[in-house]
Amino acid sequence: MSTKRPSRPRRPDPAATLAEAARLAALQRLDEAERLLARHPGEPDCAFQRGAVLMTLHRWAEAEACFRRTLARVPSHFDGAVGLAGALVEQGRPAEALPWLDAAIAARPDSSRLHYFRGIALEEAGRLAEGVVELAAARAMLIAPAERRRLVPWEVYVQVSRRCNLRCAMCGHGVWQSNSGFMEQTVFDRVLTECRANGIGKLNILAGQGEPLLHPRIFAMLDQAVAAGLETHIVTNGTPLTPERAERLGRLGLASIQFSFAGWDKASYERVYVGARFEQVLANLLALQSATRGTRTAFFVKAVVAGDDWAEVSRRTRAFLAEQDVEAVFTVAANNFGGTVQCGRFHPRWGVWSLKPLDHQRRMPCRIMLNAVGVFCDGTVTACGCYDANAELKIGHILEQGLAEIRRGPAFRRILDSFRSGELGSLPLCRACDDAFG
Repeated sequence: MSTKRPSRPRRPDPAATLAEAARLAALQRLDEAERLLARHPGEPDCAFQRGAVLMTLHRWAEAEACFRRTLARVPSHFDGAVGLAGALVEQGRPAEALPWLDAAIAARPDSSRLHYFRGIALEEAGRLAEGVVELAAARAMLIAPAERRRLVPWEVYVQVSRRCNLRCAMCGHGVWQSNSGFMEQTVFDRVLTECRANGIGKLNILAGQGEPLLHPRIFAMLDQAVAAGLETHIVTNGTPLTPERAERLGRLGLASIQFSFAGWDKASYERVYVGARFEQVLANLLALQSATRGTRTAFFVKAVVAGDDWAEVSRRTRAFLAEQDVEAVFTVAANNFGGTVQCGRFHPRWGVWSLKPLDHQRRMPCRIMLNAVGVFCDGTVTACGCYDANAELKIGHILEQGLAEIRRGPAFRRILDSFRSGELGSLPLCRACDDAFG
């Protein structure tokens, strides 16, 4: 009588593992992605991707080992070499990183990212003058695409509502000079006209401060933007929704809806979103997710988390929302809102508070500043569509000039030149902002 040997479990195919790990990483499920990739230590691409995930998790020594494993199998693996250099710099070994970066730049001399990394490595290896030159080259490369476009922005941030109904713990509301005002139709019409005239295809309904869904004509405005062919995105705290409004918002054809939410019960949520009610907002979140399912609109939750326990709050928020079948959840450590919020630790070298690891970072031109402008509800145009609640970085007015003319004007050029030099001391908000690093 013959007996069959028990079959061994089949190892996952490396290609399938890479695809699944990429899916998990895109959803910020990094620990799961790392464990999955660890099943294939001998596969160069799996080892590299695992190293990249470990870098995001700030596990530098383990990342170094993964990159070295990749390069042992494929010595010409470009991204593996760059990753190894980054891991070495993060561990305080910049001199070891430089040969890898030198070779990478020889292969791709037009990469601003490589010049940035090499500038940091040079400075930290004690070759300060060379580092200054390299970082200047990186800044010039980042600015060049905007100049080739003659400074016309790629996208616009629009403050349809200056009013916000919450006082969130991570927000810079403490410096707001006003908390009222809605955009008039004349101003909104001019925004759409300027987008069409300048080939601007992306409209973000949020700027500076304010909850967009408080505007009494928000649905008509969104309809108008979508009908104009603009890729339209909106950010909301979800409090002004009802089941009917959620259903209507989901049918508009928006490109994306970002729902702000962090917490896992009434106490944890309402400690962050001061003035909101947990049960109501959770119901609104689930209703909006249901309304967008199967539509062209990407719905996702973004949890911006402050405090020294931000990693734990992020983890518990994700776990709670997973129980509600909400998968598209992205958590980030809070920024300092242009220096208006003290969070994390103080970095004396930069004069900046931040939850981010800035020790091996340098100030670079702000990508949103390069690519976008903010238009406030009264028509004021700012260089910073993110944090400039009080128009300290005003560069013009949309009812007086076109967006291209405003961006090519002296106010914006002064800001751009400050970023070009890396000297931001004269710029309100920017000089204390932690977004300009990296």
